[in-house]
Amino acid sequence: MKRINYRYTNLPKQILIFAALAYVVMLAIIMAEIAIFKLDGFYEETNFLLTIPLYIVYFSVLFAFLRQYKFFYGEYNDEVLIYHNKLLRKEVQFNLSDAKLAVFDTFGIKFYADANIVPGEDKPIFFFPFFRGGIVEAVSLNNFYKALLERDDMQVIKNFKVLPGYTKKWKIVSFIYAIFAVVLASSLATPIATIVTIFQNH
Repeated sequence: MKRINYRYTNLPKQILIFAALAYVVMLAIIMAEIAIFKLDGFYEETNFLLTIPLYIVYFSVLFAFLRQYKFFYGEYNDEVLIYHNKLLRKEVQFNLSDAKLAVFDTFGIKFYADANIVPGEDKPIFFFPFFRGGIVEAVSLNNFYKALLERDDMQVIKNFKVLPGYTKKWKIVSFIYAIFAVVLASSLATPIATIVTIFQNH
């Protein structure tokens, strides 16, 4: 079967999450140094039984956000389209022969049983999303679009020129993420200096 994959929304967002992940790791290293060297004024006041699980939770959540787009994908052949959600361990299978109309709109692909309905007024019988932990990969989606166009039993409508998630307005979002990423990355200097100082003095 062929796949429809997702990719990360934009690189600055990934850098921001990675910087947050690095910050948590740095704090965990500081906690480890406090435990190993038994620093006066810190060792006695630190609740390690609570702090360590919290750092594990923070790390797990941030790592999941970093790779969240990997939890979702689609598979298809001439007969079926399957949407996979590995996060919830679910999959939804749709028989393409049940649809007479496929509409590619802002948020995803809507399949309808009747080719004469007005899209937007009636509920689709199946929906494949463009945004799930990231944005749908353009090449794999385009291959699916071409496969649907070749079908004689289905009408295909595309309501955009540029695939949603790849338009100019997303560049603004990327710029905002870039600003936050720079601010957070610059703040890593403090925990790094703390780690080095503690290590040098012990």
